[in-house]
Amino acid sequence: MLRPLHAPEVRLQTLLSLINGAQESIKLVIYIYKTDQTGQEIRDALVAAARRGVAIKLIIDSFGSSDTTDEFFAPLVAAGGRYIWFSSKWNLGYFIRTHQKAVIADRKRAVVGGFNIADSYFGRAGDASWEDFGLEISGEQVEQLAKHVDELFANGAGGGIKFRRLRKMIRRWHSGNGALQWLIGGPTNRLSPWAMQLKKDLESAKQIDIVCAYFTPTAAVLRRIAKVTRANNAGHIILAGKTDNGATIGASRGLYKYLVTRGARIFEFQPRPLHMKLLVLDDASYIGSANLDVRSLFINMEIMLRIEDRALADHLRALVAKMAAESEEQTLAVHNERTSWFRRLRWALAYLLVGSIDYTIGRRIKFRELRGRLTKPD
Repeated sequence: MLRPLHAPEVRLQTLLSLINGAQESIKLVIYIYKTDQTGQEIRDALVAAARRGVAIKLIIDSFGSSDTTDEFFAPLVAAGGRYIWFSSKWNLGYFIRTHQKAVIADRKRAVVGGFNIADSYFGRAGDASWEDFGLEISGEQVEQLAKHVDELFANGAGGGIKFRRLRKMIRRWHSGNGALQWLIGGPTNRLSPWAMQLKKDLESAKQIDIVCAYFTPTAAVLRRIAKVTRANNAGHIILAGKTDNGATIGASRGLYKYLVTRGARIFEFQPRPLHMKLLVLDDASYIGSANLDVRSLFINMEIMLRIEDRALADHLRALVAKMAAESEEQTLAVHNERTSWFRRLRWALAYLLVGSIDYTIGRRIKFRELRGRLTKPD
């Protein structure tokens, strides 16, 4: 069973339903976990589950959740639940993050998507609430995701990141060839399963629809997108018109002219800050945690579900078209009117910051012989 989750109240109630209905186990991996109303509700539901004997494993990224303390999770530990911080604040492993978002109940039912655990992801922050998306999935395909979270939990237990084990996990990942494929991303010497499948689909795609919060792809990915739009002029690319980091919008705007002159239709979403990560390439839909930026393609731990299904693709394209109607199209005239030499400089610097400098730090961690000094032995 697959169920798209768009409305914020539906996403929150589905998460709580998973946790409250679990009988054996709950596994949760999250990038940002806030201690606000939503964070407390989820924690309290996990505590109640632990008290009725459900085994709890919670993975929280230490970078994304840097404002959250161990004291907040003390009730969960007291009830018998377990949690770990992914990465360490005291070494360069801090630059490798788990950006994944997934909740799994009893290894049979799961929710994945772009949203974190905080009020702003569930419509509780007024105009500052994020526009986001997720998917509920149930059935035997959930088992592979559950095994992945177990392995990730074992890797981070005891503190720090064991890079060799992490890279081995990614290298040996088998996504399969079925209609449903779990694709993971992370720091490897080669393309991750998520990046490899995206590359393959872009090479053969006739129509692409993209909704992406942070859009600073590599030159190779950008060229492949442009090749599709130049040949077919079909689909929408919906990007953020509002966000929490203006540099990311500037970095994207520096790419608009290249794409628009090659047939792309780009829209900046206006009603709310955009946080969605959704790709539809012909009949294949990608739903999960990854943006189209260098960090999501090559550095962060990510999880994307690829679904080959015409009906779902059509449903999601209708959603994208609705969002386009609420957005401002970035025509060449609009772009040129906005552009000045000073703004071009700002956009170039933003792209350097978002797309290059952060990536360079991550590459140093991945490829140089620092691992032995940064982490404990496997």
